[in-house]
Order: sequence, then structure tokens, then C-alpha cells
Amino acid sequence: MSYFYRCIRFFPFVMLGVIGCTPAFEGEYSDPNSVEIIDDRWNDTDARKTSEILIRSMLEKPWIAEFKGQHKGERPVVVVADIANRTDEHIETKAIGDGIRDELINSGKIRFIDGDRRKQILEEMRYQNDSGMVSKSSAKKKGNQIGADYMLSGTLTSLVNEEKGRKNVVYQTVLQLTDLETSEMVWSQKYVVKKRFKRSGVGF
Repeated sequence: MSYFYRCIRFFPFVMLGVIGCTPAFEGEYSDPNSVEIIDDRWNDTDARKTSEILIRSMLEKPWIAEFKGQHKGERPVVVVADIANRTDEHIETKAIGDGIRDELINSGKIRFIDGDRRKQILEEMRYQNDSGMVSKSSAKKKGNQIGADYMLSGTLTSLVNEEKGRKNVVYQTVLQLTDLETSEMVWSQKYVVKKRFKRSGVGF
């Protein structure tokens, strides 16, 4: 019996063995608004609850009405800075800032400028005006961009305490809104998420 024939003969059994050893995979969609605690770390529920509270506070405080009263009813323009992650976890805080920004834009009470895309916007403006490849009638003019009135920034910190088989985790998110012309802080709010865990089995 040739080597090639022996390989062909036993190939189905080899494949069955490989398939039999492959772990089964199961998955399902979950409700993004449901409360889920998978482990003792920051999760989507924490981010959603934090964003909801801070957005509500920002829209209800008097700084918007005061600005509109001083600027003939115009809506304030805000640029979002980074939310600093000062925890020991790897947390994508930019997603928190983006979520807050989207909700505030959709409220119709605030305008935002895209600080993250300034470099790309500048390159596109240079291409339209300086390359000679774009007609003058369609090229966007320089010097017409809107300047931000306020900068939204913040921090996320955590405090962990473990004692007698219990673990307490406290996350604190602080946002503040600063007038770019005067450096005055016109709004600030913090929100605290407290979670308690009980040791079961080996540990956390």
C-alpha cells in the first residue's frame, strides 16, 4: 500500500478527530439597556448610568440660558477634551465622552465642534484651496470655522477596598465645563458608582 493511499485512507478519521476536539461556540444578543455585572470592573452599565446622570445635569443647569441671554439666543459651542482615566483599569474613556457628546447634540441645545478631526479638516482645506485641483466656486473658504465657547473635560477615578471576603469598588466621574475666553468654570458635576462584591470560591 502506497504512502499516498494510506494518507487518503486515514484522512477522514483525522478530520473527525479534529472536529470532535473543536469546542462548541454559542452566542446570543443581549439588551444594551439591561443591567449586567460580569465582574468587579467598570462595564457598559456603569458608563451608561454615568452618562445619563451627567447629561441630565448639564442640560438642566442655568449656564445654557445665561449664555443664550448674553448672545441673542445663540446656542453655545462646545469642544470635548479627553476624559482622563486615573483608575488602574484599561477603560476607553473616549467612548464615554463620545456618548455624552452625541446625546447633547441630539438635545438641540448645544453645538459641538470636532476637535479630534481638526488636523484632517485642515489638510482638506489646504487641498481645496492650495492644490489647484478644486474649482474656486466649490472650495470652502478659510477663516469661517466656528470657535468653541466652552471646553468639556473630566476625570474618572476609582477606589478599591477589600476586607473579610468582601470587595467594595467606587468609581467617580467628574465633568467640568470651562469658558475658553475667561477660564471660568461654568458647570461641574460628579457621579459616583458604588459596587459591592462577596467572595465566593477561590477569590476575585
